[in-house]
Amino acid sequence: MLRARARPRYRAYSLFGRERIDSGRRQGIVMSPQHAPTAAVLRIVAFLMLCVPAIGQQGDAVLHRLFDAYYAEHLRENPEEATSVGLTEHDTRWRDWSRPARDAWRAKLAGFLEELDAFPLPELDVQDRISATLLRKQIETELEGMAYDAYLLRVNQLFGLHTVVFLTMREMPARTDTDYENMLARLRALPAYIEQNVSALREALDAGVLQPKLVVDTVVAQLEAQSKPDAANSPLLQAFSEFPETVPEARQRELAAEARQLYRDAFRPAWNILKEFLIEEYEPRARAGLAVTSLEGGDAIYRFFIRYHTTLPLSPREIHETGLREVERIDRQMDRIAREAGFEAGADAYERHLTTDPRYLFQDKETMLAYHRDVALRVSPGLTRLFHKLPRHPFGIRAIPPDREASSASNYNAPSVDGTRPGWFNLKAYMPQEQSRFDKPALVLHETNPGHHLQIATQLELEGLPEFRRIYRSTAYVEGWALYAETLGDELGVYDDAPSRFGALESERFRARRLVVDTGLHAMGWTRQRAIDYLGDASEVDRYIAWPGQALAYKIGQLKILALRAEACRAYGAAFDVRDFHDAVLRNGPLPLELLAEQVGEYIARADPSASRGCPTDGLE
Repeated sequence: MLRARARPRYRAYSLFGRERIDSGRRQGIVMSPQHAPTAAVLRIVAFLMLCVPAIGQQGDAVLHRLFDAYYAEHLRENPEEATSVGLTEHDTRWRDWSRPARDAWRAKLAGFLEELDAFPLPELDVQDRISATLLRKQIETELEGMAYDAYLLRVNQLFGLHTVVFLTMREMPARTDTDYENMLARLRALPAYIEQNVSALREALDAGVLQPKLVVDTVVAQLEAQSKPDAANSPLLQAFSEFPETVPEARQRELAAEARQLYRDAFRPAWNILKEFLIEEYEPRARAGLAVTSLEGGDAIYRFFIRYHTTLPLSPREIHETGLREVERIDRQMDRIAREAGFEAGADAYERHLTTDPRYLFQDKETMLAYHRDVALRVSPGLTRLFHKLPRHPFGIRAIPPDREASSASNYNAPSVDGTRPGWFNLKAYMPQEQSRFDKPALVLHETNPGHHLQIATQLELEGLPEFRRIYRSTAYVEGWALYAETLGDELGVYDDAPSRFGALESERFRARRLVVDTGLHAMGWTRQRAIDYLGDASEVDRYIAWPGQALAYKIGQLKILALRAEACRAYGAAFDVRDFHDAVLRNGPLPLELLAEQVGEYIARADPSASRGCPTDGLE
């Protein structure tokens, strides 16, 4: 049974430890400008929060018990996710990937669907109707995709079965003796975890649902890199090298010694078993084609991934053509900026200048990290002009660890629900001397505020909603919002020169090209080299091969949000307030795009028909 959720504790953490910090600017932790308050302000805010009615009503008590039961069972089934949201009840174990456990979970999901059938949507209030719709969609999608999750996506260089272990250990709390015992328990459980996954992958061999050799080779290289360091230098055991003062020194030595032993006797043998299986059994039978559609039934598999990630019934051809149109549009804008900057040869010449001139390149990782932290701090003062409410959770910026920095893209980890762990922007600081500053302001907006951090932290802080909606994800909404957030750089004063404006367009064009490349690879017979030549990034192309459809979500979601903003601006005319629009998009948390359009449409419908026409100048029309 889940314990009652504790009142959130919003702490700022050092990037180099777990102590309280005095200077966010120095350490890289950023809090919103609304949340650096005095004690008196905190008391007033607390009082006002008590006076604000919750977003949802009580609703049907039986339905809410169903929501609660699903949430509890979902986290019990997915202990890594429970760790990620800050609940520690399941911190001693990994998900059970054995066939009996997967069959049992399938039966539980089917049971939840049957229970949902007892609640006709028209009879529910607005929030309960949204919640029931989301829960049904989540369960139906999980049931449809269970085989692909267990068979295909477990072998993946980004969030495969091996990287999940490192990510989860990194997110585990390390404040008490019990926290450290939990980490040791998970280390002990690694051999069984690997055995279960190898068994599932043998099922994948029998079913013929496999990744190509290219992906297998990348994962094998990661396994070697992860198991190569000695225990003292492994990121897996990082917490055992920086104990808090709450753990006595003698106990610290005992815990560290046991962790080193488990690294030697449990982790390394398990990783060797997985590596040998992939090399000796899996790779010789890996699929011959790069496209997921080269598998038997592959067209249906790719259509599933498109629906899952975009939430829309789009065909590969539609998406491909949308990408081509967007690339052409953005190319024209980039050419215009390049010529205004004095590069008459156009965008390609200007980009070569920005990516080779030493003035725009980073000297080392620390310089690169400092630059990104500074951009994030520059964003903060302007946020209240665009948003009525800002989340309380802080975030930090850190480099992706060396064992996976070459093959991983920059990404974001959400804060814990209770505020004891901040959000993290994990920066790809690999080979910083070859990375340019020009597109990094857009990246900061995407990963932190007003992008992923603002949206996800806001979701965690929504009041009056079922708990499962705090962790509900819609890739098109989440990634679409983050890409939309990049378009706010002018309004936030971040795109203050030609390189940063050009960089924002380059970032958007990159996502538009993803529409072309993902569909090209998986539905139109593109070779890997053709995709690399078009996109210019081999590691990104390999990501799309391993994770079909995910890269489609960014631009598809952004285009929908931009279209809704333009529609709202036309309806409200001179009375349009972008803060109201953002509230309409964010107030329900992530939604499938069609449901988002319905909910934002209700806000648009409230516009005064007699309002003066003509949108305020915002660059979106």
